[in-house]
Amino acid sequence: MKNDLNLTDFLKDVFSSFDKKVENTGLVSICVEIPCIDLLKVYELFIDKYQFSSFWEESDGLSYIAFEKCKYVTLDGPKRFEVAKEFNSENFKNLINLTSESNNSALSKIIYLFSFSENLNNKNLSSDIPSLEAVLPKILIIKSDKNCWLRINGHVEGKSSLRTLIEEIWTIRNQVINSGSELIRSSGLKTSSDLSIINDFLYSLETSNINLKKVVNRGIQLVEKGILEKIVLANRIKIKLKNKLDLVEILKRLKKNQPNTCRYVWKRNSKDILFGASPEKLFSFTKPNLTLEALAGTISTNSNFKKLLNSTKDLKEHNYVIQYLIECLEVSKITSFKKSDIKVNSFGDISHLQTLIFSKVENICPFELLKNLHPSPAVCGYPKNAALDWINTLESFPRGNYASPMGWVDASGNASFLLAIRGARYIEENIEFTAGSGIVSGSVLEKEIDEIKLKFESIVKQIFFAKILDNFQ
Repeated sequence: MKNDLNLTDFLKDVFSSFDKKVENTGLVSICVEIPCIDLLKVYELFIDKYQFSSFWEESDGLSYIAFEKCKYVTLDGPKRFEVAKEFNSENFKNLINLTSESNNSALSKIIYLFSFSENLNNKNLSSDIPSLEAVLPKILIIKSDKNCWLRINGHVEGKSSLRTLIEEIWTIRNQVINSGSELIRSSGLKTSSDLSIINDFLYSLETSNINLKKVVNRGIQLVEKGILEKIVLANRIKIKLKNKLDLVEILKRLKKNQPNTCRYVWKRNSKDILFGASPEKLFSFTKPNLTLEALAGTISTNSNFKKLLNSTKDLKEHNYVIQYLIECLEVSKITSFKKSDIKVNSFGDISHLQTLIFSKVENICPFELLKNLHPSPAVCGYPKNAALDWINTLESFPRGNYASPMGWVDASGNASFLLAIRGARYIEENIEFTAGSGIVSGSVLEKEIDEIKLKFESIVKQIFFAKILDNFQ
């Protein structure tokens, strides 16, 4: 029931379901299966039409595009995970599905973006980023394996407004199906051709390194004195873009050059866009399978991987994350789990030590798990609270969405969350890059500075012409 579905039969089926399930007024969801499509082509087709959008693409896993907000909450303040849980429960309780889906991947989804920390006690680091953004999208396009679905959510009052909603999803369906025949731009990144932008970036990097060395040195001292076992310290640079950000072209390049990542976008509006290609999943839960990921320890993909596997410093950094994840499982009363063998996994220019932790659970609250897991030693440090206090003291900027959880929860409680790293924020014609490095016993200042530089390079290459940055070192 993809191309051969006709509007008359679709209207009849949805109206019949409406008569059975809805007393004239309610929050409804309508879903239709569509032919398998290229999400980037569809995103390009609609990105300028809608103010809000979100993009999530995994090379091996569920992907989605979301447009506009049906229901949403934005929170500035504490208890963000509790508020997210309430929002999730309330909306899925009220949402009435007027179509049945045979595949769990097609289920209704709510999408979430949190800040790294609430920073409630540090007025000097107040951020323009909310603690929580939660959205039940009006339009959701889901892709899993070779299957695709289009879903629309809306509040209806009687069959007249229901018909309007059905006609809207039908129009979008036809546009999506025909997107393959639309003229899709294939040119390079015109925004990147100005050499002065590259020079601005390199100058900002060099200038920021003066303060970064002081911060990293302080982190090394904290570890050497035994005050902390690990701390992750970050650097931020900001440059002015002279032309329009070509987001879709950047996503195409990320997909090609960093295929093992999850490409993500949170577009608040045309002047505020978070995007990147994250190598790190915080967790994924597809009943009954729960998977957590430890990702720490870094090396250039061009290097000998044996160096990383034999590095005492990197193994120590990695093991802090594994230990913490296991502690979080125990807090959630999950004592039965398996660990994968440690390996080196490559994500474009950068490779990391990776260990997966698997467990089978009947049910788990994604927001309770998030509250326990975030921030993990992979992006914060150990012990967590002490490391977080020192991060807020040493870093001269609020992290905002850097290294924060972004993800989705569906109507059955399945969920997936990544950490928003290896990306950038486009804000008011400027672009911000943030990258960090984990400091443990044995850390060397120059190597930590080089690691942050390598992480900056991994995203900068995708935004600017890669050839110009061949001499980035």
